[in-house]
Amino acid sequence: LYTRFPKPDYALAFHVSAGTPTGKIEIQPGLTASSSDSVDITIFGVGTHGAYPHMGKDPILMGAEIVMALQTLVSREISPLEAGVVTVGSFHSGFKHNIISDKAELQITVRSNDNAVRKKLLDGIKRIAENVGRLNGLPEDRLPQVKVGFESTPVTVNDKPLTERITKIFAKRFGQDALLTNEPQTGMGAEDFAYFVAPNTDVPGLYFNVGGTPQADIDVARAGKLTLPAHHSPFFKVAPR
Repeated sequence: LYTRFPKPDYALAFHVSAGTPTGKIEIQPGLTASSSDSVDITIFGVGTHGAYPHMGKDPILMGAEIVMALQTLVSREISPLEAGVVTVGSFHSGFKHNIISDKAELQITVRSNDNAVRKKLLDGIKRIAENVGRLNGLPEDRLPQVKVGFESTPVTVNDKPLTERITKIFAKRFGQDALLTNEPQTGMGAEDFAYFVAPNTDVPGLYFNVGGTPQADIDVARAGKLTLPAHHSPFFKVAPR
């Protein structure tokens, strides 16, 4: 983009926030979105009849072992002061009650707030998957395959001087009460906006959130009487101020 077109002085982006009141703007310097990596694991087993498990290699069993072992990456291999998430969102294998299949597939999302932690998690996933295969007697050419997909983004970091500049402009235009500048991070959402402002681009960036849910609905939800539609929900809506 920056070779086809002139490089901008800065880059801005915003997202509608389902958990933020309409009329409010969340804006803060520094880290504003986590990294995200989509990882696929393919486990190659040896199919057999379910009544003769010793005649095959069960990929579902190996997949279950991998799923459980992956949870130790965050709990035992990164500092408790660091943030990390390894979520197995999809596990597919088999097609019949009494058949041990010959393949299982896992889909994983990996989140972090630091490049060193990100690398440790990704390296750990590959190490665990391959060694579970070895543990179950798979030959080296049939070990589980781990692939990091194209749906990967680094952390998004807001430029401090630019954030301060835009915050002053927003305060003047919308009023100081409209700004939420010290909101704690409540999850590990990621944004591909990070590519537009990566360190190698020399383009300072600012990513902020704009509230999309009426305060009254948020109050009812906090009282336990309503579940707010979240991002990516078919019921999510943006309410006008």
